[in-house]
Amino acid sequence: MDAKIFGAFIAECRKEKNMTQADLAMKLNITDKAVSRWERGIGFPDINIIEPLASALEISVLDLMKSERILSNAVTKEEAADIITDTLHAVKLQRRQERKNALSVSGATAVAVILALFFDSMQRKMDTLIFTGVGVVFPMFCALGFLTLLGNGVRRKIIGKPCGQTFAIALVLLLLLTILMGIPFLIGALGIGPVPN
Repeated sequence: MDAKIFGAFIAECRKEKNMTQADLAMKLNITDKAVSRWERGIGFPDINIIEPLASALEISVLDLMKSERILSNAVTKEEAADIITDTLHAVKLQRRQERKNALSVSGATAVAVILALFFDSMQRKMDTLIFTGVGVVFPMFCALGFLTLLGNGVRRKIIGKPCGQTFAIALVLLLLLTILMGIPFLIGALGIGPVPN
């Protein structure tokens, strides 16, 4: 499936219905910027929007996925299967790109935090470096990674790109931070660990 052909088809169908990009966006509960991106061939809608998009444009899902009007009695099962396979392949590539973007953001955050703290503590002892790594660097990575991915996910949601994996990775980082910060409190509350003087 070609993004530019898909976008041109959406624009054509929208104009046939005398809808603006804002009208279509309102029907789909997304921003008009997302519709604009699709029509310019920059990306595809999320797979969950395909059926509502076809309904809003008053065309069939097969018409939308093939990016052309299809006579309903002229479509064979093989052609329909090929259209669906092409669409699912495009969605898979889009999700892979989203995962790559989320991991890139996490990696860049981790490297920045580690380098900043490493240069700050280069002159210190090994136990200080370990404490800094476990007690400061990792929690900072989790916190900053969570906030960065959350912001990136919200941005992707606003522009109509898939964002589920970005939010999932952000929640994993928040969970890791919660666990890491909760363990010392739990140890202290149970009286298992050493008690500072």
